[in-house]
Amino acid sequence: MASTNINMLNKTSNNIYADECYTPEIAIKPILPYLNNKLIYYDCTSGISSNIVDCLNNNNLNCLASNKKDFLTDDLYNYDVIITNPPYSKKDKFIEKCYEIGKPFALLLPVSAIQGQKRGFLFNKYGVELLVLNKRIDFTGKGSPHFGVAWFCYNLLPNKIIFK
Repeated sequence: MASTNINMLNKTSNNIYADECYTPEIAIKPILPYLNNKLIYYDCTSGISSNIVDCLNNNNLNCLASNKKDFLTDDLYNYDVIITNPPYSKKDKFIEKCYEIGKPFALLLPVSAIQGQKRGFLFNKYGVELLVLNKRIDFTGKGSPHFGVAWFCYNLLPNKIIFK
């Protein structure tokens, strides 16, 4: 991992070697009104942390944990919607895999993920919906988050862009 990436992860991550940022409940709650309690949700990165799984299940939604399965290579569970905070360094692979699967999804990503040639091609081809969080989220407890996040969704939100 390049030193620039390690410096960035030191500031934003709970585990710099796993590119891991736990998702605080304040980042999950804004999407809850758009979720349907008749569907099964799947947090495909919850093998180590389970804040999304716990929050959804505590709010009368059915969310399955990945049990350390590798979303990018392993067979998947029976579910209706993918919801996760993917590793930042693998965001492109997660976006591509989600569109390939074709089910609705919600990925919590930095707002800057809206840019990029490959992502732009996928967003144009399949469509994208954004639930933009108007407040920066502190993922580490270290304060002063330096980037904003949004839920990048597919076939989930009633509008293309929502500010919450």
